Amino acid sequence: MLAVETNNLTKMFHKLKAVDELNLEIKEAEIYSLLGPNGAGKTTSVRMLTGLLRPTMGGARVLGLDISENLQEIRSRVGHLTETPALYERLTVRQNLDFFAKLYKVPETEIKPRIEEIVDLFELPEKLDDPAGTLSKGMKQKVAIARAMFHKPELIFLDEPTASLSPESAKVVREQIIKLAKKEKRTFFICTHNLFEAERLSSRVGIINHGRLVAQGSPAELREMRKDETITIFRFSTWESNTKEFFDDMKIEIVEQNQDKKYVSTIIKDIEKQTPNIINSLAKSNFQLVEVKHEFPTLERIYLELVEMEGVPREENNMEEI
Repeated sequence: MLAVETNNLTKMFHKLKAVDELNLEIKEAEIYSLLGPNGAGKTTSVRMLTGLLRPTMGGARVLGLDISENLQEIRSRVGHLTETPALYERLTVRQNLDFFAKLYKVPETEIKPRIEEIVDLFELPEKLDDPAGTLSKGMKQKVAIARAMFHKPELIFLDEPTASLSPESAKVVREQIIKLAKKEKRTFFICTHNLFEAERLSSRVGIINHGRLVAQGSPAELREMRKDETITIFRFSTWESNTKEFFDDMKIEIVEQNQDKKYVSTIIKDIEKQTPNIINSLAKSNFQLVEVKHEFPTLERIYLELVEMEGVPREENNMEEI
């Protein structure tokens, strides 16, 4: 069974198509990240999957259940961290967790041990009896994540989970996500701008812009799609005046050349076949080559290129807040 399956999922706000025929298949125990600029449709997609918005067209199944027919059961089996921490600020951290535990019908006998367990996981014990309204923004985020995971949901939607967190706290959250996915077979659907985090955490990522899914796959698969854009750097001990002419004669595109630092950055179509030939030719032409390095496309570079290809992202105009 798929954890999430969408079929041409679409959401219109008046004439604006916020989500445009989105088709996703997310496996159980997968960490899936949806990447995109502000206004791309990430939050709107999650709101439809969690029943906060009704689709205009298309449909979806969450944990095998149709979102148009089984919203109550879906909500009881998923966790959802919204883009802003949804806490009752006059209640203490303990009271917030207790309230949401009862809302999710966690058995009374399990609530106290679960509170102790989860505050330890997210390093919250010193703040347990502080009102949520007195907490820092980062601490509120940690409490909100703990709340979303409190009832041990099968599927957890996280919107910018490490926003506002210190590097140390973000590391704790990432470790818990990986642990829960691997050991407890939980599924995570993460909306994020943090490309570094997405690449480290995710088994697969999707890139969305203007409501359309423009690419999808594992980080390795996306890099493979762009392997022709690998940059090969040739660094020399001395700079020769005919360096540019040499690469032009070999019909190799120069991306950058730096005479002071004595290197040339190039794009080679078939690096495995051509690189040895280029090195031999450089040696025969008496170039003093000291280093050859390949820089494969990063997820960040692929993301920025795909978003740029799709045009300038729309302004949100608060549409994702409707």
